[in-house]
Amino acid sequence: MATSDDGSVSCSSIVTDMITNHDVGITMNRAWRAKKIAKEKLEGDATKQYNLLWRYSAEWKRVNNGNNCKINVERLGPQLQLRFSSFYFCFDGTKKGFTSTCKPFIGVDGCHLKTKYGGTLLIAVGRDPNDEYYPLAFGVCETETKESWKWLLTLLLEDIGQDKRWVFISDQQKV
Repeated sequence: MATSDDGSVSCSSIVTDMITNHDVGITMNRAWRAKKIAKEKLEGDATKQYNLLWRYSAEWKRVNNGNNCKINVERLGPQLQLRFSSFYFCFDGTKKGFTSTCKPFIGVDGCHLKTKYGGTLLIAVGRDPNDEYYPLAFGVCETETKESWKWLLTLLLEDIGQDKRWVFISDQQKV
Protein backbone atom coordinates (compact mmCIF):
# COMPACT_ATOMS: atom_id res chain seq x y z
CA MET A 1 0.00 0.00 0.00
CA ALA A 2 1.40 3.41 -0.95
CA THR A 3 2.08 5.91 1.81
CA SER A 4 2.72 9.64 1.68
CA ASP A 5 5.76 11.45 3.07
CA ASP A 6 4.14 11.71 6.51
CA GLY A 7 3.41 7.97 6.61
CA SER A 8 -0.32 8.23 6.05
CA VAL A 9 -2.20 6.06 3.57
CA SER A 10 -4.55 7.66 1.06
CA CYS A 11 -8.14 6.52 0.68
CA SER A 12 -7.52 5.69 -2.98
CA SER A 13 -4.63 3.39 -1.92
CA ILE A 14 -7.00 1.63 0.50
CA VAL A 15 -9.60 1.14 -2.27
CA THR A 16 -6.91 -0.18 -4.66
CA ASP A 17 -5.47 -2.51 -2.03
CA MET A 18 -8.90 -3.95 -1.21
CA ILE A 19 -9.58 -4.68 -4.89
CA THR A 20 -6.09 -6.01 -5.69
CA ASN A 21 -5.40 -8.10 -2.59
CA HIS A 22 -8.85 -9.04 -1.33
CA ASP A 23 -11.13 -8.90 -4.41
CA VAL A 24 -13.47 -6.56 -2.54
CA GLY A 25 -14.71 -3.29 -3.98
CA ILE A 26 -15.34 -0.48 -1.51
CA THR A 27 -16.29 3.16 -1.92
CA MET A 28 -14.01 6.08 -1.13
CA ASN A 29 -16.37 7.00 1.72
CA ARG A 30 -16.02 3.55 3.29
CA ALA A 31 -12.23 3.71 2.88
CA TRP A 32 -12.22 7.12 4.59
CA ARG A 33 -14.31 5.80 7.51
CA ALA A 34 -12.09 2.70 7.86
CA LYS A 35 -9.00 4.92 7.86
CA LYS A 36 -10.54 7.14 10.55
CA ILE A 37 -11.42 4.13 12.76
CA ALA A 38 -7.94 2.62 12.32
CA LYS A 39 -6.30 5.93 13.21
CA GLU A 40 -8.43 6.23 16.38
CA LYS A 41 -7.52 2.65 17.36
CA LEU A 42 -3.81 3.26 16.82
CA GLU A 43 -3.59 6.70 18.42
CA GLY A 44 -6.29 6.33 21.05
CA ASP A 45 -8.95 8.84 21.88
CA ALA A 46 -7.09 11.87 23.21
CA THR A 47 -10.29 13.63 24.31
CA LYS A 48 -11.33 10.65 26.42
CA GLN A 49 -7.86 10.39 27.98
CA TYR A 50 -7.73 14.10 28.88
CA ASN A 51 -11.18 13.79 30.48
CA LEU A 52 -9.89 10.88 32.59
CA LEU A 53 -6.99 12.88 34.06
CA TRP A 54 -9.08 13.88 37.10
CA ARG A 55 -9.85 10.22 37.83
CA TYR A 56 -6.23 9.17 37.33
CA SER A 57 -5.10 11.90 39.71
CA ALA A 58 -7.67 10.94 42.37
CA GLU A 59 -6.69 7.26 42.10
CA TRP A 60 -2.94 8.01 42.38
CA LYS A 61 -3.60 10.03 45.54
CA ARG A 62 -5.96 7.37 46.93
CA VAL A 63 -3.34 4.65 46.46
CA ASN A 64 -0.54 6.74 47.98
CA ASN A 65 -1.12 10.14 49.52
CA GLY A 66 2.54 11.03 48.85
CA ASN A 67 2.00 10.96 45.09
CA ASN A 68 1.93 14.51 43.76
CA CYS A 69 -0.34 15.37 40.88
CA LYS A 70 -1.33 18.84 39.72
CA ILE A 71 -3.86 19.63 37.00
CA ASN A 72 -4.27 23.20 35.83
CA VAL A 73 -7.25 24.36 33.82
CA GLU A 74 -8.24 27.78 32.53
CA ARG A 75 -11.43 29.44 31.41
CA LEU A 76 -10.93 31.66 28.37
CA GLY A 77 -14.29 33.36 28.81
CA PRO A 78 -17.15 33.48 31.32
CA GLN A 79 -19.46 31.37 29.14
CA LEU A 80 -16.78 28.93 27.95
CA GLN A 81 -16.03 25.50 29.37
CA LEU A 82 -12.84 24.90 31.37
CA ARG A 83 -9.86 24.01 29.20
CA PHE A 84 -6.85 21.85 30.04
CA SER A 85 -3.71 23.90 30.59
CA SER A 86 -1.06 21.72 32.24
CA PHE A 87 -0.48 18.52 34.18
CA TYR A 88 2.32 17.41 36.53
CA PHE A 89 2.97 14.17 38.39
CA CYS A 90 5.66 12.66 40.52
CA PHE A 91 5.20 9.34 42.30
CA ASP A 92 6.09 9.11 45.99
CA GLY A 93 8.18 5.96 45.53
CA THR A 94 10.09 7.58 42.70
CA LYS A 95 10.99 10.70 44.66
CA LYS A 96 11.98 8.66 47.76
CA GLY A 97 14.14 6.35 45.65
CA PHE A 98 15.74 9.28 43.88
CA THR A 99 16.56 11.28 47.01
CA SER A 100 17.97 8.26 48.87
CA THR A 101 19.99 6.46 46.19
CA CYS A 102 20.53 8.54 43.05
CA LYS A 103 23.25 10.96 42.10
CA PRO A 104 22.29 14.65 42.47
CA PHE A 105 22.03 15.16 38.72
CA ILE A 106 18.70 15.84 37.04
CA GLY A 107 18.32 15.84 33.28
CA VAL A 108 15.41 17.79 31.83
CA ASP A 109 14.01 17.75 28.32
CA GLY A 110 10.79 18.23 26.42
CA CYS A 111 9.22 16.73 23.33
CA HIS A 112 6.25 17.73 21.22
CA LEU A 113 3.10 15.61 21.46
CA LYS A 114 1.63 14.57 18.14
CA THR A 115 -2.04 14.39 19.12
CA LYS A 116 -4.81 16.57 17.81
CA TYR A 117 -4.32 18.80 20.86
CA GLY A 118 -0.57 19.09 20.53
CA GLY A 119 1.30 20.21 23.61
CA THR A 120 4.66 19.37 25.07
CA LEU A 121 5.77 16.57 27.39
CA LEU A 122 8.33 17.80 29.92
CA ILE A 123 10.38 15.21 31.77
CA ALA A 124 12.93 15.18 34.58
CA VAL A 125 15.17 12.13 34.98
CA GLY A 126 17.96 11.19 37.34
CA ARG A 127 20.76 8.63 37.25
CA ASP A 128 20.62 5.64 39.57
CA PRO A 129 23.68 3.92 41.17
CA ASN A 130 23.99 1.67 38.08
CA ASP A 131 24.17 4.81 35.90
CA GLU A 132 20.76 4.03 34.39
CA TYR A 133 18.06 6.63 33.73
CA TYR A 134 15.65 7.09 36.61
CA PRO A 135 12.33 8.73 35.67
CA LEU A 136 11.50 11.36 38.24
CA ALA A 137 8.68 13.68 37.20
CA PHE A 138 6.57 14.41 34.14
CA GLY A 139 4.54 17.35 32.98
CA VAL A 140 2.34 18.13 30.02
CA CYS A 141 1.84 21.74 29.00
CA GLU A 142 0.77 23.69 25.94
CA THR A 143 4.22 24.94 24.91
CA GLU A 144 7.80 24.63 26.11
CA THR A 145 8.54 28.03 27.60
CA LYS A 146 10.58 29.44 30.46
CA GLU A 147 7.35 29.72 32.44
CA SER A 148 6.39 26.07 31.85
CA TRP A 149 9.85 24.88 32.88
CA LYS A 150 9.78 27.14 35.95
CA TRP A 151 6.40 25.65 36.90
CA LEU A 152 7.64 22.03 36.51
CA LEU A 153 10.96 22.59 38.29
CA THR A 154 9.29 24.46 41.18
CA LEU A 155 6.94 21.51 41.74
CA LEU A 156 9.84 19.07 41.39
CA LEU A 157 11.93 20.91 44.00
CA GLU A 158 8.92 20.89 46.35
CA ASP A 159 8.80 17.11 45.89
CA ILE A 160 12.48 16.24 46.26
CA GLY A 161 13.42 19.01 48.70
CA GLN A 162 15.83 21.87 48.47
CA ASP A 163 18.17 20.74 51.24
CA LYS A 164 20.65 19.27 48.73
CA ARG A 165 22.45 20.91 45.86
CA TRP A 166 20.97 19.65 42.60
CA VAL A 167 22.69 19.85 39.22
CA PHE A 168 20.30 20.32 36.31
CA ILE A 169 21.35 19.26 32.83
CA SER A 170 19.54 20.46 29.70
CA ASP A 171 20.12 20.73 25.99
CA GLN A 172 19.05 24.40 26.08
CA GLN A 173 21.46 27.31 25.98
CA LYS A 174 21.72 29.53 29.01
CA VAL A 175 19.53 32.56 28.49
